[in-house]
Amino acid sequence: MIKNSIYLTMIALLTTACTGSNNFSPTAEMSGKEIFAAACVECHSPVGEKVMEISADMKDVDKVANQVLSGSLTMPSFPNIQGESARKLAKYVVENSKTK
Repeated sequence: MIKNSIYLTMIALLTTACTGSNNFSPTAEMSGKEIFAAACVECHSPVGEKVMEISADMKDVDKVANQVLSGSLTMPSFPNIQGESARKLAKYVVENSKTK
């Protein structure tokens, strides 16, 4: 019973902490790795030596950049990560993620 309660509390914290909109604004000189460390690590944990795990259909720079900008059910939108910053971040994610 206690394990279930702790588990449900952890799920609730994770889903509420990683939704909505995030106002992080990268500087022009930040690399994709630096943007990921500043904006994404809070919710995305490393998988082995990879930064995260993504589905095969998401291993596309344009799809990842769009996901960052618009968010999803469990991921906040990052309206201030656009243009070249979004492309650098997306390229870093695609090149350094494990495929599901």
